[in-house]
Amino acid sequence: MIQFGRNSSRLGTNDASVVRRVADIYKRNGGTVRVLGHAAKDVVGATAAEIKNGNLSVSISRAEAVANLLIRYGVPSDAIIMEGVSDEEPVYETRTARGLAANRRAEIFVDF
Repeated sequence: MIQFGRNSSRLGTNDASVVRRVADIYKRNGGTVRVLGHAAKDVVGATAAEIKNGNLSVSISRAEAVANLLIRYGVPSDAIIMEGVSDEEPVYETRTARGLAANRRAEIFVDF
C-alpha cells in the first residue's frame, strides 16, 4: 500500500521502492497487476457533487501515478488494471486525522 498527502498523487522515494518490488514480482511470475487509487472524505467547503468529483479525480490520479511507474519498471501496460475508487472504500477510521490520512492510498495487487 502507498499513502499520499492530501490532494496529492506524488510518489516518494520509498513508494518507488515498493512499486519496483511489485514490478519484480510481476516479472518473475506474470499475471495481472491491479492498482486501486483511494481518497479520504476530508474535503470541506464544497458541495457534495464537487467533493465526489474531486475525490474520484484524485483517486484516479493516484492509481495512474502507480501504474505509470510500474510501466517504467517494465510491467506491460496491458498487464495493469487501474481503477479510481474515490472515497467509497475507507479501511481506516474516518473521524480521526490519522485515519483520514491512511485512507489516501493506492493498493497494488498481483493476481497470478
